[in-house]
Amino acid sequence: MDGQEGASLTLMAEKTMQTPINPKQFAFCPSMNLLALATTDEQVHVFRSNGQRVFGVTRDESARSVTCMQWKPDASAHTGKVMYRKKSLASSEAPICYLGWATHSTDVQAARISLAQLEDPLTLDELIKCMEKATKLSGTPDLPTELALIDVSTSLPKLSTLPIGGSQPLSTNSADVLVIGYDDGTIHISMSEDFAIGSFVLEDMGPNLNGTKLFLHCSHPYSTTHALLVSPEPDHLDFLQLIPFDLRLLSSAGKYLSLLATKVTELHNLQRYLCQVQVQIANEIRTSQDLPSKFMRNIDESLRERSDCTWVQAAYHFVVTGHCYPDVKEWLVDELGERGHKRWDKAVTMGYETVRRLTNENLLLALDRMGVLISRLRGLSRFQPSDIMLGLSTLELDNMLDSVHCLQLVSHHLQKCVGLELQQFAHFSAWLRHEIERQAVDPGTASAQEIVDKDTDFDYGSILEYVQGAMTHSQMSIYSGSHGKTKSQFDLDAGGGLLFELYKKELIAVGAGHTVRKHLPGLDSLVVHFQRQSDSFFERISETQRRNVHFGTPVQLGQGVPACTDMRMVDEVCETRPEKGIRQLTLILKTNSEASACFSIYVAIGPSQPQSYGRVRLTGLLIEFAVKITRVTLAIESGVSSTKSVKHAWVPTPAGVVRSLKFIDDDFIMLALVGPSGKLCFLGGWKWLLTTAIRPQDMSSSGLTYEKSGLDSTARSCEYDLLDPKVLARHTIHNFPAGQAWTPQALEIKGRVGNIVCILAEDKIHYRQYAIDGLDEEADDNSGVEAPLERLIILASLTPQDSSLSAKFSPVAVDSSTFLEGGIIVVQSQMQQKKMYMNQVLESTLSTDASDRHNAEQQLLQAAEVDFSGYVSTLADELANEQAQPHIRSAAGIALKNAFSAREYTRLRDLQSRWRERVPDNIKASVKGLALGTLASKDSRAGQSAAQFVASIAAIEIPRNQWPELMPALVANVGEGDDRLKQASLVTIGYICETEEQELRESLVQHSNAILTAVVQGARKEETNLDVRSAAIVALSDSLEFVRTNFENEGERNYIMQVICEATQSGDSRIESGAYGCLNRIMGIYYDKMRFYMEKALFGLTILGMRNHEEDVAKLAIEFWCTVCEEELSIEDDNALTQAEGGSELRPYFNFSRVAAREVVPVLLELLAQQDEDAAEEDYNISRAAYQCLQLFAQSVGGDIVQVVLGFVELNLRHANWHWRDAAVSAFGAIMEGPDEKLLEPLIKQALPVLIDMMNDSVVQVKDSAAYTLGRICENVSESIDQQTHLTPLVRSLFAGLSSNPKMAGSCCWALMNLTDRFAGEPGAQVNPLSPHFQDSITHILKVTESPEGDAQVRMAAYEVLNAFVQSSANETLPIVARLSDVILQRLENTIPMQQQIVSVDDRNTLEEIQTSLSSALLAIIQRLECEIKPQADRIMHVLLQVLNSVGAKSSVPDTVFATVGALANALEVDFANYMDSFTPFLYNALGNQEEPALCAMAVGLVSDITRSLGEASQPYCDAFMNYLLQILSGATNGQQLRPAILQCFGDMAQAIGAQFEKYLSVVSQVLNQSSTMTLSDGAMEMFDYFISLREGILDAWDGAILAMKHGEVNALRPHVQSIIKFLHLVSQDPNRSEALLRAAMGVTGDLADAFPGGEFAEAFRSDWLTQLIREVRGSQEYSARTKETARWAREQIKRQGTGGQGTQMS
Repeated sequence: MDGQEGASLTLMAEKTMQTPINPKQFAFCPSMNLLALATTDEQVHVFRSNGQRVFGVTRDESARSVTCMQWKPDASAHTGKVMYRKKSLASSEAPICYLGWATHSTDVQAARISLAQLEDPLTLDELIKCMEKATKLSGTPDLPTELALIDVSTSLPKLSTLPIGGSQPLSTNSADVLVIGYDDGTIHISMSEDFAIGSFVLEDMGPNLNGTKLFLHCSHPYSTTHALLVSPEPDHLDFLQLIPFDLRLLSSAGKYLSLLATKVTELHNLQRYLCQVQVQIANEIRTSQDLPSKFMRNIDESLRERSDCTWVQAAYHFVVTGHCYPDVKEWLVDELGERGHKRWDKAVTMGYETVRRLTNENLLLALDRMGVLISRLRGLSRFQPSDIMLGLSTLELDNMLDSVHCLQLVSHHLQKCVGLELQQFAHFSAWLRHEIERQAVDPGTASAQEIVDKDTDFDYGSILEYVQGAMTHSQMSIYSGSHGKTKSQFDLDAGGGLLFELYKKELIAVGAGHTVRKHLPGLDSLVVHFQRQSDSFFERISETQRRNVHFGTPVQLGQGVPACTDMRMVDEVCETRPEKGIRQLTLILKTNSEASACFSIYVAIGPSQPQSYGRVRLTGLLIEFAVKITRVTLAIESGVSSTKSVKHAWVPTPAGVVRSLKFIDDDFIMLALVGPSGKLCFLGGWKWLLTTAIRPQDMSSSGLTYEKSGLDSTARSCEYDLLDPKVLARHTIHNFPAGQAWTPQALEIKGRVGNIVCILAEDKIHYRQYAIDGLDEEADDNSGVEAPLERLIILASLTPQDSSLSAKFSPVAVDSSTFLEGGIIVVQSQMQQKKMYMNQVLESTLSTDASDRHNAEQQLLQAAEVDFSGYVSTLADELANEQAQPHIRSAAGIALKNAFSAREYTRLRDLQSRWRERVPDNIKASVKGLALGTLASKDSRAGQSAAQFVASIAAIEIPRNQWPELMPALVANVGEGDDRLKQASLVTIGYICETEEQELRESLVQHSNAILTAVVQGARKEETNLDVRSAAIVALSDSLEFVRTNFENEGERNYIMQVICEATQSGDSRIESGAYGCLNRIMGIYYDKMRFYMEKALFGLTILGMRNHEEDVAKLAIEFWCTVCEEELSIEDDNALTQAEGGSELRPYFNFSRVAAREVVPVLLELLAQQDEDAAEEDYNISRAAYQCLQLFAQSVGGDIVQVVLGFVELNLRHANWHWRDAAVSAFGAIMEGPDEKLLEPLIKQALPVLIDMMNDSVVQVKDSAAYTLGRICENVSESIDQQTHLTPLVRSLFAGLSSNPKMAGSCCWALMNLTDRFAGEPGAQVNPLSPHFQDSITHILKVTESPEGDAQVRMAAYEVLNAFVQSSANETLPIVARLSDVILQRLENTIPMQQQIVSVDDRNTLEEIQTSLSSALLAIIQRLECEIKPQADRIMHVLLQVLNSVGAKSSVPDTVFATVGALANALEVDFANYMDSFTPFLYNALGNQEEPALCAMAVGLVSDITRSLGEASQPYCDAFMNYLLQILSGATNGQQLRPAILQCFGDMAQAIGAQFEKYLSVVSQVLNQSSTMTLSDGAMEMFDYFISLREGILDAWDGAILAMKHGEVNALRPHVQSIIKFLHLVSQDPNRSEALLRAAMGVTGDLADAFPGGEFAEAFRSDWLTQLIREVRGSQEYSARTKETARWAREQIKRQGTGGQGTQMS
């Protein structure tokens, strides 16, 4: 509002949405700085105050829509559920039209004692925020009541996966009420979310309420009365009526009702939880018995046919006599086997363990909690005050408690049964495995004797008990109720303790050996019985509460069409009393005799046009526009309200529209006014906000005059006549900042502490958030109080109230540090408050609740942004505080580390600059001193955190020489400190030295002496503390790169090597592994200095280390020789390159690996046999380390290693122990790279039949190694495979292995793919060696991949092989490939209905894996068939579109589908236009989906493919493509990442549509010029590849534009020529360039010269820098012929400048 008085609103955030916002559905979170809004496409978004999106809710069903939205009062207390979405809770099926929350104090008198008589009255929102603190300050507690309300359940063990809703902390000081309105006029009221009070119909409350519905609601925390504003239609309020209603129980039984609501909700959740656990137990029992039953049914059928007995009888006979029937032996060996036994054992054991865990950790704990809750409710029922009716029945609760006791009894017996049967099964399983092994070998062989000699001390008694009992008739089924649904013999509805007593007697009889009743009720029957009881209990309570809701007489407020409405309930009792002083607040208690309960409801209605609410006469002058404020005063006696008076007041406004109005608090209302430009000159074409008061601020100020007169009556003029510019200026507290006014559509106020207004613009796309400065200013300098980290509990005026409407407020924190003394609130110092609050936040960062952790982390981030100096200082104090709890100190250390660390380079630099620029030197010195002092802490975790913190500061200050005393201090600590200080100091040095920052690495060289002194001193054998020595060895390893100067000195080098060598023999595995790690790094850095030490010590030490019994030590000793081989291979390559270039400076080469091979390789071969059969594929153990080292030796030594390895292979290839067979096969495969192929060829031809035969080995590990070795042969020595002799058996064996075991699927597939590469022949050949096997191979793969229930790993690997065969297919097999497309398409079609059958995450993952594999197979087929795929194109696109339409969000399937569509577009070219209209919606959606960068990137690439394929036919779609691409570039999420690809896409689009690209040229040139200004920052070499690709994209885009314009609108290029040449000059000057970049530069140069052959730019083309660049590219020996030819062609085009000759286009 230009020219008006009042404070300017402070802009906090501005946001632009892609979709319009619904102005009726956006709301602030009451407890956090979050804004929720709904857009017109029914999406809900939540943003922080800075505009950052937190999360959103996407409509998942087309029929759903967002009808209303409301935050819960305690939104911050719920994980991921800060926004409330409510389904129908009432009997009504109509849509919800309104949601309203209210918070009530359950002890109003206590709250008034603490809060009501502050010098400034608290606003409603402030009161709600500090509700919990209020009653804590109320003086002497009511001890009996407090004891009754103690929440014992908080001390019970936590339940896992407890449903949301029962975990809120018990609050007896306040109660939350939810009011829901429905379109049919139904009102539903509940406490919290799940404790329903009842549903009511508006039509039953008065004669004029037919067809009305709720649209606004308000209440006050001190009142149990609510007010409803109802009308037929919210947008056409012809009959606006206010209906009060009373929740009478809140006034008489507030605390008890809150307790009841909380406990009933918990009990309801526990009931659901109990049902879920019972169902899961029954499912686990059934699942554990399914597989054994299947096995036993098979053998039972065979035994009945041949031996006339059952498996139970045969097993009993087998156990007792040791004699095995032939049928049983055949079944054990052939059908069951080792694999079947493992499945049996796993199924039963896991079933028993899961049932035991569910019973112990879930069922019994839930029942214990239920017992406590029911006992609590039972006590409340028996001893509740006589004047309170809660609806509790002691008899019902006794029956429910009896059922819980019965459930507990059954659960304990179930637990006992599970333990006994699990023990019996363990003995049975061990015996069964032993017998399987014994029956599988021939008697008399060595293997049979070895099995007989094994310890077979079985517990045959337990085995027989299991065979006769649990194997076929488990007692678990009886207790769990999963044995059947037969009717129980018990009367479950018997009263009292009868059910429990009957059950107890029955179970005692079972324990005594009597027969259990067949129909003993199990868990399922008991749970159903308890459900019936609890449902009846819940219904009784709900009906009682419903009877205590009283609705008053409706009050008609008027007629008309208002633009906007808001309402608020205000407590009219409170008065202010000024008090001298700044730090004290006097509390004045008004008793009930002094003031009765009196509340007013203010309803504000804004005018939209004349002849509505706004037409009123004031002192004879007809005013057409006025805001009407109605005050309805209520008198409340004993919880029942009555209307005392109804009065009206008007605030005249200038002509225009009041777009929105909102109450800020009890005193102020904000109006959003919009008027015509120039209508009133002093407003200057106004679009502005007005904040004014609705009540007098003190006894001396005047305010609105409320009168009983009607709408058209004459009223007295008042001070609030806003038609008077002077009055308007005096009463306007806020206006827009200069230049930021816009047309508002709606307002939303965050009215708690930290007032914020959100203003939605008229276009409904933009919104801004402003801080309301006039109502939330900091205290003046005399206040002496500062808000600690935004934890503001009470907002009160600390200075005498003046008459100004712009009263200043100052925050006072009331927390556990505040106490009541003599009627005065005493506030502790600012530092104490900060410290207390910081501890609470730090503790929350370690919470198990993700929401608590997230909130705490956000508070820490915000604190760091507001006052980084104080933040770091406070955390350092807490880290150094020896009296603090260890976990708090650890949290402080983590927070300090996070304040200085980031993954992104630019973010890291920003964090480091905060320390340099925003922290004063005295604070820096204090913080660093505290950190160094903490290294000596008795708490090792605090010392570790301090070490990380010191290293973070050192990374900033050491390169700038700002902490010169650090290294001397650390060295002194190691020399003179105690063991803890030594260790922490050495750890600090290690952290400093392991940095990757180039500046620090260069600076550390200057401190090498200090570093080396400290670490060597701690690493010596004289150091007795092993922890200190271990830390020193680690630090030494990290520092080796910076002590090159010391290593050049022979004396110092000898001493360092001596210390390290002695450490390898320390006897402590940590020290030994660290020492071998040091040797690895030394060998990599100082190879040229190692000759003497290899001869004297390292050779023998590493051999001993490789044989060490500690795996970590042995692996690092093996890796030492890996480093030796890698270094020597690198030296050989470097020396060869130097000699090729004519150089003479060769690196020293000592042939360590060749000299040591005869001693080291045999050790490696032995270590190959130390396999772990249970190791996962990614595990790195000794065997795999030895294999890797053997591979490197083969590459380094070559043929010298062959004889040693062959001797080992021949000796062990047929060994009885599979470990040695596997080692022999692996060793042969390891040497396939390195030795000369001519040396290996005869060996391979001799070994191939043996290896193929080993694919049938009995041990899967051996078969896997054989397959991998065959793959190594195919990859490295493929010429040794004879097509006639080896190909057929090799293919068959690999396919057999592929389908035999999932563990070897990967190796077999890798071998098959290498085989296809070897025998694929020339591209496009008519026939190749694979052709005879092609049909059988495809058939086999299709069979392996046929079942969706098969192993996912095998299926994925098999599809990869299928793709390899398709891509390698010869022309004569193309008909098979064409038929294959039918099979793949049919399978892909079959997956689409499976989307409706998904019930779990695993199901979804499996389906997506199948669809991805099938789409990739289709992609390979299209690429191979090319244009011949055209007959299938319609079906392919139809299926792919169905897949895209059915997959969910965040799916990986669209990536592969888009790649397939791109291949089809390339194959069809212009004919692909037939599918564009159907496909583009999916493409546009992917381009606009910036939350999935991979999909967005794939879509960008697909745009390039489509435009290239369609050519000029793509022009109708280019507008949309361009808009989406520019939108991606402007986004913060993917704009930079996808920029290179988008620029290349611009080039492809230009070449496709030619001269029609002219209309995009201007905007594209702006993007290219902006992109060309980006530079590669110092130290950011990780961005090198991105930077090069970005410049290549710029050149590709310019080249495409040049080619598009060259043959048509070439003049359109003329304004951009200088920009192109300038960028080429920039490329020529930059040393960071690649061959592809230079080739692109040459292409652009040539095409640009060809486009303007007349010579008008000849001077630029003949610049020295360009001539030099072309000469450099043409003459370089490093570049390919293609690059040099492009440079030559560019030079030819430049030579034609001015000659008028026609150039030639370079392809």
